[in-house]
Amino acid sequence: MMVFILSPPASHMKAFGQAGFTAGMDRTEFAEERIKKLQQVSRTLRELAGQPLPAKLSSDEKKNAEQHTKWLDDSSQKLNELAYRWQSSLSAIERNKDQISAQKQLMEMSQSFNLQYLDLQKQMQDESRRFTLISNIMKNKHDTAKNSINNLR
Repeated sequence: MMVFILSPPASHMKAFGQAGFTAGMDRTEFAEERIKKLQQVSRTLRELAGQPLPAKLSSDEKKNAEQHTKWLDDSSQKLNELAYRWQSSLSAIERNKDQISAQKQLMEMSQSFNLQYLDLQKQMQDESRRFTLISNIMKNKHDTAKNSINNLR
């Protein structure tokens, strides 16, 4: 009786642990590295599933080998789907970062506009106070001159 053990190389299986994460990596780089490793393992499993079975197998061995081949093929497909979902999520996160960046810029522009508006309001209030002050002084001068002229008569 012949037993087949079909499995991916151990180096590819590290993709499922924390291996590959370095201190300088940010989360996006780490996720991209994981996606690449998932795709590599998926290709390896697909290649293993595509290998022909030995010619001299009993019916039980052939059935067992076909089950392992199906498992390899299914696993390859699942890993590929997982890598695709991770890539989609990563893309969505990147789009959200761009939107958040645009929203942040709009908020900064809005704050700048509000500060300029407040400054303009302050300038107008100051000018209004000066105008009122000058107006009151001129009215007092006018009233004083008018009273002086009326007193001469």
